[in-house]
Amino acid sequence: MNTRKEINELVFKINAPKLSKEESKKAYAYYKAKGYKLHTTNWHRYFKTINGVFNVKYIPDDIFKAVICPKFNQSKQWPALVDKNITYKLFNEFNQPIRVIQNINGFYYHNDKIISRDAAIKIVKRLNKPMIIKPTIETGQGNMVKVFTLNDNKTSINNLSVIDLLKLYVKDFIIQELVDQSPIMKQLNPSSLNTLRVMTYIRQDKVHVLSTVARIGNPDSVTDNFSAGGIIVGVKSDGKFKEIGYTKYGKVYNQTHTGVVLKGLSIPNYNRVIEMAKNMHIKVPYFKFISWDIGLDKSNEPIFIEYNTYNQSSIIHQITNGPLFGEFTNEILALALKSN
Repeated sequence: MNTRKEINELVFKINAPKLSKEESKKAYAYYKAKGYKLHTTNWHRYFKTINGVFNVKYIPDDIFKAVICPKFNQSKQWPALVDKNITYKLFNEFNQPIRVIQNINGFYYHNDKIISRDAAIKIVKRLNKPMIIKPTIETGQGNMVKVFTLNDNKTSINNLSVIDLLKLYVKDFIIQELVDQSPIMKQLNPSSLNTLRVMTYIRQDKVHVLSTVARIGNPDSVTDNFSAGGIIVGVKSDGKFKEIGYTKYGKVYNQTHTGVVLKGLSIPNYNRVIEMAKNMHIKVPYFKFISWDIGLDKSNEPIFIEYNTYNQSSIIHQITNGPLFGEFTNEILALALKSN
C-alpha cells in the first residue's frame, strides 16, 4: 500500500485527534531544519494517538521507505538475498527451522540436493509432524503461510493432497518442520510462532540495535503479523517486556489474549537473540538497516525465521519504543535528507 494513503486511512480509522498548532509547527520546523519539506504530520499524529507521546523525531514511514532506505540499503541486492531458500546458505551456521523440502525456481531440493517432485512428495508424506509451507520471495503480511498436518495422505489445508498443495504454490516456496517454540513464548499465543522483530543498523564501528519489538499473534492465527491484528510490545535492553501492548488500530493491552500479564515478562536468552542479529547483519552489509524476525525454540535458543530489508516498516518500532533512530537520528537524517 502507498504509505501516504496508508497513514490517511489509519488516522481516519482510529479517529486520531489533530495535533495542536504548536506540535505541528514543531514537526514541520524540525524537518525543515534537516533539509526536508515534511508533507504531512499525520504520522506524528498517529503515533501520538496510539502511544500518547508526541515527539518531533518520529520518522514518517513514507520518508523511511521512500527516501532513507534507498540510500542506506542496496536495492539491487533485493530480492535475491532475502529469498527464504537462500538464507540457509547465507546464515548456515545459525539455528533455523528444519527444512523438509524446498522449491527454488521450480526445482525441488532436499538437503541441498536436487530431487524430483515425486521424491519431494514422498519426503513430505513420510513426516509425521506438523509442517508449515510458505512462499520464499516477498510473502508480505503472512500471505499463503499455512500450517498443516497429514492424514491418509491428505493435508489439513482444505483436504488437499500433497501433490495438489505443491501445485497450488507453483514454485519458490519452502516446507519446514513447525518450530516447537519456547514455553514462555508459546503462552503468549499458542497457535502462532511469536517472534522478536529486531532492527539493526550497521556502522563503521559495529552493528547497533535500534529497537526490539515482540510480536504476538491473535487466537487461532498461525502468524504473529501486526497487519493482521496481532499485538506488539516493546522490549527493553534487558529483555523485559514493556507494560503495554498495542494493535495497529489503537487497542491497548496490559496482557495477552491468553491472560499473560506483559509487565515484567522476560525474554529468555535475550542477549543471545541480540548477538545473533548482530552477527548475521555482518554477513549482509549491503543493507545498513535490517529487521530480523527471531523466535525461541523449545530449549529457549534463538532461531532465525526471516529478515526484511527493502520492504521493512518503522511503524511497530515507533509505536512501542519511540523515534526509530534514537542517538543516531541526526547522523542518519543528515546522510539521507541532505540532497532533498
